[in-house]
Amino acid sequence: MIDYFALALTHALILIAILRVFMRDDLDREDSPGAEPEVAKPNRREARRARRAGGKTRDA
Repeated sequence: MIDYFALALTHALILIAILRVFMRDDLDREDSPGAEPEVAKPNRREARRARRAGGKTRDA
């Protein structure tokens, strides 16, 4: 006899995995193969700290 709970559990886990893959933001972008990702500009706090330090950034 088929264990319906085990069958339903495995199918539910597969469905959750498929949904998580399709909901990723990476699937919405089409970058050219040779393009490098854009470097995010520092936020206001980091920019202010860099100016106060005389252009030197500290590593965390």
